[in-house]
Amino acid sequence: MRNSLIPTVTDLDDASWLGKNVTDHLGRPGTVRRVYDVAGEHVAILTSELPASEDTDAIWGEHVALLATDSDAPAFPDFPARRNQLVALERTVFTGDATEDEARRYRDLADIVGRYQGAEGRLCRALFSTAHPGDRVYLTGKGMFATIVDPDPEPSIDGLRLYVRARLDEIHLRKDPHLLRAHPGGVLDLSTLLLFPTLGLV
Repeated sequence: MRNSLIPTVTDLDDASWLGKNVTDHLGRPGTVRRVYDVAGEHVAILTSELPASEDTDAIWGEHVALLATDSDAPAFPDFPARRNQLVALERTVFTGDATEDEARRYRDLADIVGRYQGAEGRLCRALFSTAHPGDRVYLTGKGMFATIVDPDPEPSIDGLRLYVRARLDEIHLRKDPHLLRAHPGGVLDLSTLLLFPTLGLV
């Protein structure tokens, strides 16, 4: 039985989304390469044809309800508005100035937004729980790739891996000699919160 930190994940081989060109809730174009059932929520893995960079991710995840195609709007079109409402209420709630109705509204919005916005993170937790040396990872927002050399540089928490030890690809070290000076051999411990498993897709 899986613990609550690591959801049960199933690869949906027959998902109707596979191969579709879509746009995520941020307007980023991508192609659906895989779809997983993550504790009852369907989460797509997308890849981009654009070169990986700090501005363009090579691979990422998105709840399928937030994906749009050329012919279909997302199943949850109000998500951006709900997220903005949540952000607008945060300061009032955290400073203790919220009314009871505002606090209740904040909790309701947090549950809704978290269900969709947190889908990628829940999928990654499950995928990293089964990572092995040699697996490839992508550094989100950095445009870099690395190879895991030790999936457990420190003890996991009930199977939840917070860090992996990985070696950055040589091309990144050549572009930034400071990385090599700071991390001999290009090996460093990386937070799994900042990584996405490539799964052989990129």
